[in-house]
Amino acid sequence: MTQETLALDIESQPVVSLRCEQPSPFGSYEIIKGDAFTWLSTADPNSVHAVVTDPPYGLIEYTPRELEKMRRGRGGVWRIPPSFDGHQRQPLPRFTVLTHEDRARLRGFFRRLAQRLLPALVPGGHVFIATNPLVSDLVYEPFMSAGFEKRGEIIRVIYTLRGGDRPKGAHEEFNDVTVMPKSCWEPWGLFRKPCEGRVQDNLRKW
Repeated sequence: MTQETLALDIESQPVVSLRCEQPSPFGSYEIIKGDAFTWLSTADPNSVHAVVTDPPYGLIEYTPRELEKMRRGRGGVWRIPPSFDGHQRQPLPRFTVLTHEDRARLRGFFRRLAQRLLPALVPGGHVFIATNPLVSDLVYEPFMSAGFEKRGEIIRVIYTLRGGDRPKGAHEEFNDVTVMPKSCWEPWGLFRKPCEGRVQDNLRKW
């Protein structure tokens, strides 16, 4: 099954919404279950004020071929981490193995997202999007090309056991070599749809 087929299967799923009109600290609200691309394609223009998202980056690791390798515990894009505190950790995908084609598909995914988000957002509306140091450029460039203004990056300090990977299949031979430095931070990009006129006028209207 190709990535395109997977995407079409996802988008064919119905969008289900649950609206709550009962009093709450946040007023009435609506919860929508469905594919974001499907929903965005029908969203009213200038109807969304802000987006906070940690989108999926798994364009290759969840294909049947790679999942089978994960279950076998060897091969593919999956890295089997060492046990910690007596517990075997779950496999993690390695973004360092992405090919040029994989990176192009990833960039295309975020180009598509940005193009659908832009008309739905109100002028001056922000998108706050999680990424990681290895692929942040594949996220930021499509958003700016679509017409968003990059307003900055907020750094999430995060301490995990990920990183410092030694050469796969030769970790004993090259014990003192790392192919990916351990990162203790995570960049979240902040983007804004251009305002209508001055910021103060935009805020008064929207």
